[in-house]
Amino acid sequence: MSITPWYRQFWPWFLFGLPAIVVVAGLTTWWIAARHADHLVVDDYYQEGLSINRELGKQQRALELGIVAALEADSRLLRVKLQARSMPAALQLLLSHPFDAELDQAMPMAQVRAGVFEAAWDARGHRRWLWHLEPIGGAAEEQWRIDGELVITTADEH
Repeated sequence: MSITPWYRQFWPWFLFGLPAIVVVAGLTTWWIAARHADHLVVDDYYQEGLSINRELGKQQRALELGIVAALEADSRLLRVKLQARSMPAALQLLLSHPFDAELDQAMPMAQVRAGVFEAAWDARGHRRWLWHLEPIGGAAEEQWRIDGELVITTADEH
């Protein structure tokens, strides 16, 4: 009866292989988590809460003033139709991508005719955006904000 060396047998490799696979999987998971970290945790949560309260006050102000906005878009142009008693000279539009903060865009919108503001933009092939609209400049008591969602549809989806 010949005895084969340990490195030519199945069971030692099986028993060493399982922990080795777990170590490789753990290191891979760590690398993925470090490379694609979420930016959801805020260091100064108290200041963030105060900021949220200010933004909610701006939204309430828009409701009190009866300001209504409709956003229309194609692949090259954004158009805001604004209904308000007092029309601002210019608007600031922030487009936020729901999943990728690197795609967020802030753009000033110029008034092209009464109640209509336009700006050129690049949709970057994405169809869904969240938007926030505010007047540029003005006193603090004149500030307001309207939020909404923009879904770009193609002609064959109608």
